[in-house]
Formats: sequence, structure tokens, C-alpha cells
Amino acid sequence: MPEVQRRGHLWRHGAAALLVSMLWVSTLCVGAPPAAAALHVLHTPGYESPVRGDPDDLLMIAGTGFEATDRVVYQAMGEAPASHPHSIPASNTSDSGTAPIVQRNNPPYALTIRLPDEMAKGRAYRLWVVTAKGDWSEPMAINDPRPQWVTPSYVYSTADVAGLGRLLRVVGRNLAVSGPDEPLEIRLRGSPDKLSYTLTSRTVPGEPETVREYAATALLPNNITPGVYSVGVRRKGLGWVEIADQKLEVRRDPPELRTFSLDDPALGACRPDDSADDSACFARALEAARSAGGGIVSIPAGHWDLTTTTVNAGPVTEGFVVPDNVQLRGAGDKVSFIVRHGPVNPRRPDALLTLSGHNSVVGLSFSDDVRFESQEQSRPVIQLGTKPPLADEFKSGRWPLVEDVVISGNRFVHVGRVITDEPGRPLARLFITHNEFGAYYEALHLPGNTAVVWEPFQITDSVIRGNRFIPGSYLDLHLHQGTIASELGAAHHLDFSDNVADGSSTENLQNPDDPPGFRAAFFWNMNNSVEFMLVSANHIACSGDKDGDGEALGFDGNSNTYGFVGTPSITAAGRDWVTLSGKLLGEQAHRPVPANYYNGHWVQIVAGTGFGQTRKIVSYTQDPATSTVTLQITPAWDILPGGRGSRASVQRQHWQVLVVGNNIEHRSPPCHKSNLTGPNGGEISIWTPSADFVVAGNQQFDTDGILFTQGYSAPFCPNCGNGLAFQTALEIRDNRIEGEYDWSSDCGDAGIRGGFGASPTPESPPPVVGFGTSISHNFISHSDGPRGGGIDFVKTWFPGPPPGDWAFMENVLIFHNQVQDMEGPPPFAKCRIGQRERSGIRIEGQDNIRDSVLYRNRCERVTVPLFDTGLRTLKICPAGSRGNCECADAP
Repeated sequence: MPEVQRRGHLWRHGAAALLVSMLWVSTLCVGAPPAAAALHVLHTPGYESPVRGDPDDLLMIAGTGFEATDRVVYQAMGEAPASHPHSIPASNTSDSGTAPIVQRNNPPYALTIRLPDEMAKGRAYRLWVVTAKGDWSEPMAINDPRPQWVTPSYVYSTADVAGLGRLLRVVGRNLAVSGPDEPLEIRLRGSPDKLSYTLTSRTVPGEPETVREYAATALLPNNITPGVYSVGVRRKGLGWVEIADQKLEVRRDPPELRTFSLDDPALGACRPDDSADDSACFARALEAARSAGGGIVSIPAGHWDLTTTTVNAGPVTEGFVVPDNVQLRGAGDKVSFIVRHGPVNPRRPDALLTLSGHNSVVGLSFSDDVRFESQEQSRPVIQLGTKPPLADEFKSGRWPLVEDVVISGNRFVHVGRVITDEPGRPLARLFITHNEFGAYYEALHLPGNTAVVWEPFQITDSVIRGNRFIPGSYLDLHLHQGTIASELGAAHHLDFSDNVADGSSTENLQNPDDPPGFRAAFFWNMNNSVEFMLVSANHIACSGDKDGDGEALGFDGNSNTYGFVGTPSITAAGRDWVTLSGKLLGEQAHRPVPANYYNGHWVQIVAGTGFGQTRKIVSYTQDPATSTVTLQITPAWDILPGGRGSRASVQRQHWQVLVVGNNIEHRSPPCHKSNLTGPNGGEISIWTPSADFVVAGNQQFDTDGILFTQGYSAPFCPNCGNGLAFQTALEIRDNRIEGEYDWSSDCGDAGIRGGFGASPTPESPPPVVGFGTSISHNFISHSDGPRGGGIDFVKTWFPGPPPGDWAFMENVLIFHNQVQDMEGPPPFAKCRIGQRERSGIRIEGQDNIRDSVLYRNRCERVTVPLFDTGLRTLKICPAGSRGNCECADAP
């Protein structure tokens, strides 16, 4: 009988049995820590375990049971799985050896090692921790290929999908190869016929080199047999690694559909370029295609005039509903034009087109003859999914997917919004490619609907690539808002790459004197978790010229939902479950939630044994008699959570998000630096809980740099929220940050900065909010944070309840960064935030940042190389360390 069932059986026999049961479970599954806890490490790939490292890099190993006499052994990986060596190697070579342990934290939840110079860069290795008694930990791997998902999720036998070419991308970690003579192999294996195709990765012209570490691209064969294929990769000398949770679908080429041309006399007497209303002909063409079981509605060259006045006469305002399997085709976005007419609907902004699913819109140009005056007026061109016809549909939870939609090769200019998900239906296999978007308010408005609590919002297996976004005229100084390029409320297998947000463009402004630029470029909120997402090779300019915070790439916790008030204690745990004290919240967004609402949320271990792990919830049960909740999770724990003071959080999060190779421009010119809120623009912000999040190889010029925020809030006032922004296994690597929006004023924030804070609630003190962050190999020039550090850790809210010396960040690794040109007098104290000097690395707080390790960070032309009020900060200063930020006084 599974442990969770056995436990439930015992608890049904009264109070005495309940007490015995709780003691038995505690001893078996959590228990008081023994004198010498068993050695275990986090080792499951993709779940807070080590990922990569080069010679002379620092690497954190998280676990439990560490002792002062432990050693770490490495061994090169081969094609076949291997057990640990029979003995500890006597010397270091490129094949095997030992890695020196440079730091052990307190409490002992982590070791930090330095990878030896003898190791080969990019080579895959296994690591073990070995005790003095000869006990070996579970193996961990670094630099090994880790394919996670594939995009697009389906292809045709011979045809193209959404203008992407016959290219397949495998997304994951450690996918780069050392040279063209050693390409990554990609294997497609079919079922049931066992067909197999082996592809080789190729270099994509113009793609940043960093992206190749995270996305391997291959050309598909001209013809593939339809079917479902597993996908695996192999690097020279290693075995095949399969993608575990996704398969590639190869579909038959789409059938030939009957065409219904808008100028067909059978549909009416409509002709282009005559300024007459073509709405009736368009409606007849849609109906004819629906009646035929599907078809193509062709819009020939010329200007066609549409209005929704008649079709939106009733209570539902969805414009022209495009039925399933009906496709809209223009002759090209430079020759086929649709112009929308008619006043803005006084009840709500209504869409021109509503796509039901299995639709495409290709080769058209759209514009609106209305001049918009407010966000409320900004009606969309395309709505994804129909609104529920009856109120009881909300109650019943019938909420089908909108799936298989292609919007490609179109031009949308002088429109209010372009694509919206106003009903909040979940989306799957949405392809938005090679379009030009010029929206007054927002081009892609897909945030989900917080009122829909019975059906998780999703944007699954989707591609948004190769689009150009230009700003519109919307500006609201009171709300600090302006035009946004895109807002997405969820992601799972989303490729968001090669897009351009050109805030320097003025071609879509309603008046020549309207302020240019964006309020923000690309923004994510959390109407569900954001998982398995690639954000790569996007080019963003002038994202803060309008107003507001000016994020270039913003990852926000807005709309996140929490399972508990605060972070409950852990009472028991087993291999794939954990029991928490307390009761799950029964309402979200002021609506009662269904019994399975928290399935798909994440549980994060924020204190105690197993600290730093996150796992997805697959099911749960509540026991009102004991006020406990038992969560079933996947995958199994590496380390059973629990122990004294153990705590957990249940919420959504950003997981396996890869923000790589993006270029962000905010210099003047081309930008105006005209933000009317303050000196804000071009920021990469992680204002959300995250795990295994990567920010790598990005370039930023005169921006607000990179921000990650960490904090805890328990309700302590009428308007004070409940929440936790917990960061674990965050990697910020190889970024180039040059200049900042406003060097002269203390109002400008830049560099790489980590904020922390917590509510002043002694009844609910803060847990650790950041664990195992790695900041390495970044170049930061003339760009500092709110207290003056190129790398700046600063308290941004309350320091928790008195005395304020809480541990907020544990085991930050800062190594091989170059910080330069941070000298001269402090900035003008316009915002009075306390910046008194320019510094290289700044660690603030009252012992709030603990067990950090600093190694070989170069400071050149920096007034104060290091300011440190952390606890137990380790500064490694080998011979010849002069010029290193942490070793300024070294000989």
C-alpha cells in the first residue's frame, strides 16, 4: 500500500491512533535529524541541480548530509552510463580528478566547488560527493546535452508551417557543439512503423552564438512519413538523450480546399477600391466556406471595406466569426487591404474577426479608419475564441481550446489592438509569424482572464517569431501607461524569437507630435505558470520612451495565485508527496475554485531539509480533521523535505525560461530618452517567482540593466498582499551591459541588481527568498544600481520584522565578471535613495545575504571595488588577484 494511503488509513481510528500515526510518519518520512544525516544531493536534470560549468568556474552543489571531510570527484561522461570510480583519483586530468571545495554554507545545505583547470571546456562530466567513509552521493551531470522540447510541435510531410521553412528546433540546455565537424545529431523515431530520420544541427545565419547553446536547428527532409515521432539528440562520444514529455507530430499535407473569392458575383456585387461596404459579401463568403465543411475565403488585390455594425447589432460583439477550418487568404500584405469602418461600439471594443480554431489569416493588410482616444476605445482586429453565449457556461466550466491558428505574413497598422484573447480561452498551437504590428494600444493582448478559475489559461506549443512591432499613440500619464508591444499570460513550449520592437519608428503615430516609443516591449504575467519558454534573438529599441517602467523583457508575477496565506510548515513527506499544515485557499479572484484548481501549481521548499527544490503538483487531498493538505508531485524528490523549521510555498512560477541572445537599445539616438515617469527603459526584469531561469548572452545599451526581485509578504494591513517571489537556481551569465538610461541621477537603476524585502510580520517571519543564484562572466560598464554597484544587492522594501537580520539570499556565486568605469562623484540625489558612491559589487543589508562566494571579478576604474555587509561572504584571492573587486588589497 502506498505510504500516503497507509497514512490515511491509520488516521481514521481516532485521536490516539492519529497521534501514533503522526509520530510514525514523522519518524519514517521526516523525523528528527540524526547525528549524521545521510548524504544526498539535488541531481534530477532540470530541477535545481547543476547544469553547466567551464574550467575555473564556481559551481554550487545543493543537498544534505555534507561533512567537513567530503570530497568532490569528476569523471568525463561516455556513451554508456557509468557508476562512480572505484576510488578517488590521485591526480587531475581532463578525464577525471577532484574539484576543490571552496565553501560550505551554514546550515549545511550546499557546497561550492571550483572546477579544475584540467577539465575540458564544454565536455560533459559526472560529479559525485564522497564522504570520508567512502559513501558516494547520487551522480550529478554538467555540460551534458539536455533536450527539453521541440518547436514547432507539428510539421507537415512536405509543406511549410506558418512560413517557418522546413526547420526544426530542439530547445534545452548544453546543446552547443565545439565545431562544425561535430554537429549535434537529432533523431526522429516513429511509431508504430519504427521509421527513423537522423538530422544534423546547422548554424542559422545571424543567430547569436549564445542561442546555439539553448536551441539546435536542423533542416527537415523534403518528405517525412506522417506519424508521431520521439525526438532525441546525441553529441559525439555520448549516447542518445530523448525528450521525455513531448513528441513531434508529422501531419499529412493540408488538403486542397475550395476557394470562395470576395469578388465572386455569386456572393454579391462587391468590387475593390469602390469605397462601398463589402461586409455582406464577406459574410456570405464565410458562410459558404462553413457550409462546404471548410474552405478558403480569398481577398483579391485592392482595398476592401468592412464594418461590424450589422453583425454586432445583438448582445454579442464578436464581429465576423470565422468558423472552424475556414482560412482567410490575401494576395499579399502590400496588395490586399481590409479597411474597417464604423464607430467604436459604446458597450465594449468589438473585434473585426473572431477565430474559432483551425483557421489561418495570411497575406493581408488591416487598418481602421477610427482615430482612437483611449485604451477603452482600442478595438481589436482578431479575437481568439468566441465568448460564452450564456452565463451558465461560466458556471459549468465548458471552455474548449482555441487551437491550430496561423496568423502569418500580414500587416496591421493604425488599429487599436491586433490580437486579443478577451474570453480567456486556452490556446494551443498558435503561430504568429512574419507580421508587422502597429497598434494604438497593444499588438498582442493575450493575458488570460483571471475570472476563469475552472480552466487554466494556457498558450501551449506555440510560436511567435519574426514579427515587427512599432508603437502607437496611446499614452496615459495618470496611469503611467502607454503602448505595449505584447502581453502574454502563460506559456508552455513557447518559442518567442527573432522579433523586433522598433520603438524609434514614428510611422504608426496618429499625429506627428505624439510621443514615440513604447511603455514596454514584451511582457509576461501569470494567469498560469510560464514553463519551457525560449525568448531569443529579439531586437528591442526605445521600450521606455513613452512612460512607465519601460521593460524590454518583463517577467511579472501579476495574476499569480497562492495556495496558502504565507508559507506553511511541512509535517510529512514521501518519495512523491509532501504534507503541509493549513488549509488551501478556497477562492481566487473572488470566486470559489474547483476541487482540482491547484493541480499544475508548484510547491517550493523554502526552508528545512530539501531546501531549494521545486516540484509540480499533480493532485492533492485535504484533511479537515487535521488541517493538513497532502500534495502528490512530479518528479520524485531528490531529498525528502522536512525537518525542523521546514516550510513550503504553493504557487505558480516561471520555470525553465531561457532569455538568451537578445539585443536591447536605449541610446540616444535612436531613442529619445523621453520617459515621462522617470529615467526608465530597456530593462530585463524578473519580478516573479522562478526556478531554473536563465538570462544569458544579452546585450543592453543605456538601459536599466537586469533586475531580479525576491520578497515575502504576509497580509498585515487592509491593502497588503499575500505572496512570495522565490528565486532558485537563477543563472545570469555572459551578458553585456553598457551604460545606463541616466548616469547623472540617482533615479536611474542599472547594472545587475537583486532586490529583497519582506513584510514586518513577526507572526509570519520571512523564509529565504533566493537560493543558488549564479552571476558570472558578465561585462558591466558605466552602469550601476540604486546604491551604486555594478552588481548591486539592495533592500527594496521592509527588512521583515525586527530585528531585520533575516536570511534573504543564500549561496550567491559571483565570479568572472568584469565591472568597469564606475568612478567619480555620486549622482545627483534627485530621488534621495541613498547612493553615496560608485562601486563594483555591493552587498547590502543586515546579514541578509549569506554565504556568498566572490571569485575573480575584475574591477577597472571603479571608486569602491567592493562594499559588503553580508554574513560569511567568502572572498577567494589567489596569487595575482590585484585588480579583482574582492581582492583590492591583495599583493
